[in-house]
Amino acid sequence: MASQATRSGQEMPMYTREVFEILKQCAADGSIITYGHLARRVWGADAAPWSVLDALNYIRDDVCLPQKLPCLWMLAVSSSTKLPGDGAMRGTGVKLRSQQHWAEIARQVYAYDWSEMCL
Repeated sequence: MASQATRSGQEMPMYTREVFEILKQCAADGSIITYGHLARRVWGADAAPWSVLDALNYIRDDVCLPQKLPCLWMLAVSSSTKLPGDGAMRGTGVKLRSQQHWAEIARQVYAYDWSEMCL
């Protein structure tokens, strides 16, 4: 897969399109996905949960934030807390305060029509 430079000058990490499409489906379904499950869907059975973080950060930094889109990357969560990790809000100027705050963010993601968005 050819890499693509972005506004930030970073190249799109491998499998970012696949991660994006899975997250779009989660948004359409009103669901979440754990980092581990997302990694296994993209990389296979032996994938480590952290293997999708570069793709999630790219979706945050180079897709959603510059276009002022809802926080699609936040649908990927920790299996233990069912919340996004500490780094999920990096660069947003927002601190995730509680489960209720995350649910409010998730509702915005679910309400957005992602169907025409492509990477």
